[in-house]
Amino acid sequence: MSQQPIDRALAKACSRNSIVLRRRTGLLLAFVLPLLHLLAACAPGARRVDIETAQTLAAPARLEERLRRSGQFVLTTRERIDRQGADITIYIEGDGFAWATRSLPSNDPTPDNPVALALAALDPAPNVAWIARPCQYTPRTENPACAEYFWTHGRLAPEVIRSIDDAVTAIKESARAPRVHLVGYSGGGGAAVLVAARRSDVGSIRTLAGNLEIDAFTRLHKVSPMTGSLNPGAAAKTVERVPQQHWVGGADTIVPVAISRAYLAAMTRQHCARVTVLPGVSHYDGWPTVWRTLVPTLPACEPTPAAK
Repeated sequence: MSQQPIDRALAKACSRNSIVLRRRTGLLLAFVLPLLHLLAACAPGARRVDIETAQTLAAPARLEERLRRSGQFVLTTRERIDRQGADITIYIEGDGFAWATRSLPSNDPTPDNPVALALAALDPAPNVAWIARPCQYTPRTENPACAEYFWTHGRLAPEVIRSIDDAVTAIKESARAPRVHLVGYSGGGGAAVLVAARRSDVGSIRTLAGNLEIDAFTRLHKVSPMTGSLNPGAAAKTVERVPQQHWVGGADTIVPVAISRAYLAAMTRQHCARVTVLPGVSHYDGWPTVWRTLVPTLPACEPTPAAK
């Protein structure tokens, strides 16, 4: 598969985001943008969907869109299965556009920049899939269970994790895969840990800018606790024998390295888990560039002292 179409798609998405960022620096930020956020958050049935960006990223990688009924949600996925019987790598998207302002939830959590999808599109493995979080991309008519609770305080609620887990099972079965390798970006990293804690077929966990300890996260940012959500940090001991690699951007002020270290601290043994800081990478920027180098290598457990 040629890399050039994917590079062009990434450049297009980044260019669009740059325009948005430039516009947010002046009076538009102070007056017009908050008004647009309010309208988007309050208008009945409004949808902030950038399907074109998702399609532009996915098409060169042959990631075909599917709607999968999983638990009480219908999830949007994109899948490429070229080798029946081989392992499958499944990417879980981030939280997306969860909040219009610091205190006002958005009306639709579909991300402007689907980072996990961009990463999936760069993965050369024969079997690759991507799962959008509940209520992202899927038309509201297909998803009557959607409510802002599921992308705010309940973004990692038991119903959410059960739904993603069901989708992982369905995708794995369609590929007849013996194992799944989970990759999660931002809040999708926490979801990956929680899904892995429910399963015995996870070969590895990789997260990028992963929010792995939501209590530490809410304390850091002095925001209200995500009372409806499961805490990935509470699952750390359950998955401590699963090989895992957690990458953190050195310039990430949203999910800094302290969050991943708090997650590791909850483990009895840490020989299967590593945290690596990548200089110059922020929460939103730089991940597709570094992923080209990182994607080929799966994490492995180090020998325990007793095994040496």
